[in-house]
Amino acid sequence: MMKKTRLYIFVAALVVLIGLLVVPVKGWAQTISAGTSAASTAQHLSGEIVISALDNEEYMPSVAYNWKHREYLVVWHTKWTIGTRDIRAARVSEQGQVLSEFTVYEHATKDSGQPSVDYDPVNDRYLVAWVFDASGTGSDYDLYGRFIPWDGPSAGLTEFAICTWGTHQWNPKVAYGRAVEEFLVVWANEYQAGTLPMYISGRRVSANGSGFPGGVGSDLTISHATQNRVNPDVTYNLARNEYLVVYDNAIDIFGIRLTGNLFPLLGGEFGIAGWPSTEIHPAVAACKGADQYLVTWQSLVVLPIDYAIYGRYIGGDGGLAGVYLVADTTAPEKESDVTCNEGGRQYLITWQEMYTDGYYGIGGRLAFPNESMDNPFGLVQSGNHADRTNPVVAGGHTNYLVAWEHQRDGTSYQDIHGMLVTPHKVFLPFIRKN
Repeated sequence: MMKKTRLYIFVAALVVLIGLLVVPVKGWAQTISAGTSAASTAQHLSGEIVISALDNEEYMPSVAYNWKHREYLVVWHTKWTIGTRDIRAARVSEQGQVLSEFTVYEHATKDSGQPSVDYDPVNDRYLVAWVFDASGTGSDYDLYGRFIPWDGPSAGLTEFAICTWGTHQWNPKVAYGRAVEEFLVVWANEYQAGTLPMYISGRRVSANGSGFPGGVGSDLTISHATQNRVNPDVTYNLARNEYLVVYDNAIDIFGIRLTGNLFPLLGGEFGIAGWPSTEIHPAVAACKGADQYLVTWQSLVVLPIDYAIYGRYIGGDGGLAGVYLVADTTAPEKESDVTCNEGGRQYLITWQEMYTDGYYGIGGRLAFPNESMDNPFGLVQSGNHADRTNPVVAGGHTNYLVAWEHQRDGTSYQDIHGMLVTPHKVFLPFIRKN
């Protein structure tokens, strides 16, 4: 069905029971009352930024930082009353001003969704990738992309196909590789009949628009004979010209390190978290200044739905380091994201957390390459019978931009809001002595 030239990474059945993990530290165990917000003194929070407030439903933001112009690009999909979705974006300055809002892609009758974005400083533009209902009937979702100049879309740069297989493509994630001047797009594949297992693919995209360095088809396949491989995320480590792709099998967290041309390192797939409980929905960031990764995920701590956020540091060489409890209240914490600042020396972790009114707000926590963390803090509390969900974050020179889905109180609409997080402290480089 898919006669493509690609690199297959076949992985044997792997049960990862990590019994020698570092004991989680710096836990946050408390109840968050509606109308209150836990705070920390280690950072300054801006006022809420209304990134987009169309009178419809807006979902699944993704954000990238543009260090040349010191601004952020937020992308998301908008669901219209006719039932289809389109891809939209907004530029946000480091001072929190919404500079412009525009459409990345729309189709009169066919659906698009699940966008992801990263920035290329050489060509001073972004790559946005998303899924597209090619059949118009929901029977064949493909993967498309578009280059967006730093100041907004160009009529000369239109959408292009990244993957058009007969399977469904879902949940793309984009990372820019500076040394190779390419983007890597990873995604999950599902057979139309729903036949298991699902698997992950990846494709290199030349940042200059010349095509696909790996040729026809995918450059990367992460699969298992009987288990799913789903929910991918990817980051690029400039210190080594390497990628780390993380994902789950609906039970445990896995990863694979790849060179800039996608050659697998350390024998391929390795386990990151494999406790007896369920670990899902990983996110990953690389701090180039420390040659290090931080992976976060949600772990089921109390049945049936009480999740907590955990994180694990991984050395640039793939060495597994400490596991830490990032956030755990008496209600669920879910859907974490993590980024490193532009200097490559500091992480920010975000997640959605349930308040006592049963609705979600957004929490955050600063973390550092020496495996220390500041206290958790609340960015925004739940609304009046309204959720704030699915936070994403990108790191800049002096601050971070967190964006999330924001149910508009008292309406059926959902907007995209954001907030700037500025650490009060300046941290010196972490030096490791051999």
